[in-house]
Amino acid sequence: MSPPAAPSPLPADKIGRLALACPADGRTQSLDGRPVTVHFAAPVVSGGQPPVTAGCSPPSGSAFGIGATEVTCGASDALQQTASCVFGVTVLGPPKLAVTRFLAFGNSITAGVVSPPHGGSRLDGFDSYPARLQRRLASLYLTQEIDVVNAGLPGEEASQAEARFGLELGRHRPEVVLLMQGTNDLNVIAGSGADSAAAALDAMVAAARAAGIDTLLMTVPPQRGTGSAFLVSGLNDSIRAIAARYGAGLIDIHHLLMTGPCSGLQPTPCIGSDGLHPTAQGYGLMAQELERVVVARYDVEIAPTTGEQRGEARGTALASGGRSVSRRRQG
Repeated sequence: MSPPAAPSPLPADKIGRLALACPADGRTQSLDGRPVTVHFAAPVVSGGQPPVTAGCSPPSGSAFGIGATEVTCGASDALQQTASCVFGVTVLGPPKLAVTRFLAFGNSITAGVVSPPHGGSRLDGFDSYPARLQRRLASLYLTQEIDVVNAGLPGEEASQAEARFGLELGRHRPEVVLLMQGTNDLNVIAGSGADSAAAALDAMVAAARAAGIDTLLMTVPPQRGTGSAFLVSGLNDSIRAIAARYGAGLIDIHHLLMTGPCSGLQPTPCIGSDGLHPTAQGYGLMAQELERVVVARYDVEIAPTTGEQRGEARGTALASGGRSVSRRRQG
């Protein structure tokens, strides 16, 4: 018995004209400058006589280089009707910072003296906030060499640090100074006092500004059970005033460590058992906050470039249409 004959195609006026709708334009970013694999939704077909075939060039899953690439999609049906549409895929260049040389200047809290929640303290440069910050920035800005120099000197008072500060500026020529000083000046027995610390910090911020170096000025951490704990708030008020006077960036480390989700001793769980130095968790919070401020202040907006640039697939697959992961510089 012969198979039934295939139904005759209906005329176009009975089935509707073949139409094709492309997905929206997509944008993504190459984190390392190499092409990325981009996946996008298939175009939507309407009308036409089955079977309908549709496809795009370049197809979904292709490698797209940095720049704007036009994707053309087409379809045809059993009546030889055709339809086409076009959309764009833009791949932004890798993230960049406007500055790459940082100098972290301060005392033992900058150097990285870590105080565990229970017992003792130790110098651990790897756990210091400058080292943590450098690692965090390096993981974001893969095509740049980020350098965060740790110029912390345990035991130093701000009132003693001006000369060394000038030497470190000349030696390392940073673009940004991360400045936290004054905790040792508050020592009620041997320290020079909050007023002396504030005057020295004012002079250091002025020196950096005169050299064309931006400053991120930090409040000093809280203390627990020390004889000088009551003096911290007064010094921090002076630090806030200095930042406002010079237009420097202000990072409120005191508030951060007072309210951070650490697991140590109350009422300051981010401060270790010596009552003075942060725990490893505390230093982690400091680095995280500094990263946030640095990205907001110095990240360069990556503008799309024109022209098609294709290459070997090296990136990770992205969802339909992609998404922009570029960060706009603020401030």
